[in-house]
Amino acid sequence: MKKIKYIIATLFGILLFNITSCDIIEGPYLIDNNTNPVDTNTFVKKVLIEDFTGHRCPNCPAAAEELVSLQDFYGDRVIGIAIHPSSPAFSTPSPLTASSYTYDFRTQFGDDIDNIFELTTVGLPRGMVNRTGFDTQHQLGKDEWSSIVQTELEKDPIFGITLSSNVSNGNGTISITAEALTNINLDKKEKIEDYNIVICLTEKNIVQWQKDNTAGDIEDYEHNHVLRTMINTTFGESIGNSFVDGDIWEKDYSVDITTLENTNENHSLNTLFMGNGNCKEWNEDNMEIVVYIYNTSNYEIVQVEEKHLTNH
Repeated sequence: MKKIKYIIATLFGILLFNITSCDIIEGPYLIDNNTNPVDTNTFVKKVLIEDFTGHRCPNCPAAAEELVSLQDFYGDRVIGIAIHPSSPAFSTPSPLTASSYTYDFRTQFGDDIDNIFELTTVGLPRGMVNRTGFDTQHQLGKDEWSSIVQTELEKDPIFGITLSSNVSNGNGTISITAEALTNINLDKKEKIEDYNIVICLTEKNIVQWQKDNTAGDIEDYEHNHVLRTMINTTFGESIGNSFVDGDIWEKDYSVDITTLENTNENHSLNTLFMGNGNCKEWNEDNMEIVVYIYNTSNYEIVQVEEKHLTNH
């Protein structure tokens, strides 16, 4: 029997705050007492580019420019994350006593991803487009991104992702809804595909040093799409493997920016080579929520969505 989800506001909001279930809820369903079901035709296929970069990598600004060009052409259907891995030394910061390159962009999550996909083993800049081609054809140079993006955008989406956020002053909740847009795995008798969901926070407009082949050492370079953290671990959590068109997975996530900053600082100081702890001063007004769903059998990202962390 179909289940109908009603969001019921109580005086104290206790029930709504504590709803963190990730059970499948069959559609159609209602949101905020709207009697119209969500129109799945509003969901389009989107693509994630993971740009592996470094502030000491003189070739990397050209890759960042390529990402901007693709976003200018395709609009919000192309989403980017800039990952600063620990190896090689392109992302290593200088000691705090130095006059340049003292910021530590590295994260545990970026290193976890690189340990699987090994992009740094073939040199930077490199990137992945929806992580397609794993594990032999996924390590792409910037000039290879465009054709893969076009191919991916021609595919029909199998999930739609809806995001909302009430984060302000460093605290709040992010709500995630994933909706199946087709019947998934119902006709498969052998290989059943499982899907995980990952919730990231990125930041733009970070002004720090950057090496550039043409301009040399740039003191006020604008770093964008920088991976700050992954809220539900590097490789996320399962949303299941059997969906009827219209089925819903949903969950709320608490956000405390100070705690997340402190975790990165601890990782820099106590884990990373030459870590100096200079990785804080996050600006929530410049932060984005990036959520993607991937197939666990081949890591391929099948849908991604992005939204400002704060309402502005």
